[in-house]
Amino acid sequence: MKNKIYILALILALIIINSFNVWAIGITPGKKAIDYVPGTEAKGEFSVVNTENTDMEVVILVQGEFNQSVSLSEVSFKLGAKEQAKSVSYTLKMPSTLSPGNHRTEIVAVQLPKKLPNGDAFVGSSVGVATQLDIFVPYPGKYAEASLSVLGESGKLTFVAPVYSRGKNDLAKVYMIVDIYGALNEKIASVHSESVSVLSGERKDVVASWEANVTSGNYRAVATIVYDEETLSIEKEFSVGIPKISLENVEVNDFSLGGIAKFEYLVDNQWSQPLTDVYAQMLIYNDKGEAIADFKSQTYNLEPLKKSVMVAFWDSAGARVGEYTSSVILHFAKQSLQHEFKLKVSEDNIEVIGAGYVISQAKTGGNNSLTVILIVVIAVLVAINLLWFLILRKRLVNKK
Repeated sequence: MKNKIYILALILALIIINSFNVWAIGITPGKKAIDYVPGTEAKGEFSVVNTENTDMEVVILVQGEFNQSVSLSEVSFKLGAKEQAKSVSYTLKMPSTLSPGNHRTEIVAVQLPKKLPNGDAFVGSSVGVATQLDIFVPYPGKYAEASLSVLGESGKLTFVAPVYSRGKNDLAKVYMIVDIYGALNEKIASVHSESVSVLSGERKDVVASWEANVTSGNYRAVATIVYDEETLSIEKEFSVGIPKISLENVEVNDFSLGGIAKFEYLVDNQWSQPLTDVYAQMLIYNDKGEAIADFKSQTYNLEPLKKSVMVAFWDSAGARVGEYTSSVILHFAKQSLQHEFKLKVSEDNIEVIGAGYVISQAKTGGNNSLTVILIVVIAVLVAINLLWFLILRKRLVNKK
């Protein structure tokens, strides 16, 4: 029994100690670029930051390509709660030869987990933060690297390509040609940028603009960066406009109060791409603003630039004749579109009324009433004709 109590007490102590084991370490700078000079030494420093003003023990490690070439002023130390930061210097001995391109190593500051009160074991796990040392070796001759961004959503779009001159020689003339392709991989436009010159080791942006007078949807840009006698190709997918649908109509068919009402929503996908997992949600409120019904349709996949009918069902058991406030919410592409309506419910009819106008009106019950009226009228006419026939027959008999 005593052993069980001891174990429970130890577990509780571990939980309490671990709850106070706050990771509070940072490092600055996060990255440093170093010029490559074969066979020389590069010196620098970084700071380990005590972000939460807590006592901590820190160990410094080196990992990556130059882990055997970096020496540190300190490999471990303590930071007190009142110490905001600790500076550590390093020396990196560069190799005599390196291949062209970027070479990286990391210096990692690790906050050690705290010890138990008896000092025999640690609680929790260690956490580390790193500063990166990048050595870039220029390519022989002319060499360019670039990326592509598309700015804007509709109207005038801007294609921006930051071009880095990574070779030993300058880039005298750099420009960009952007070909735009549609959803069916058809080429729909081509635009050009102005030319710029980029010195070795520098970066400049080349920019091209496009008046996107096209339907909303997804497109693909293929940018060709031309620099002197060389070319570089980059592709980027982008969208024009945003997915958009509209609710065109609402209908209720074959309704009888207390039964199942079938709501049909006519939805127009105004986006030039398919929309998947679209569904309608409808809420109906009483005169106190309380939701008495909340029902959804199944999910639908809507074809681009086409109208579709979505269906949802309402069990009207317990509902009464009267006017109700309702909301229809269309859920699509991580968006939602809400419409407010009034429902005028009668025994055999639901009238859906929008902002001052009738959206739809289902009168299947009204057709039954009209049939009854016609039958009554016909019966009355038959009775009148029969009565006239009897009267005329009696007069003819009397004349004889």
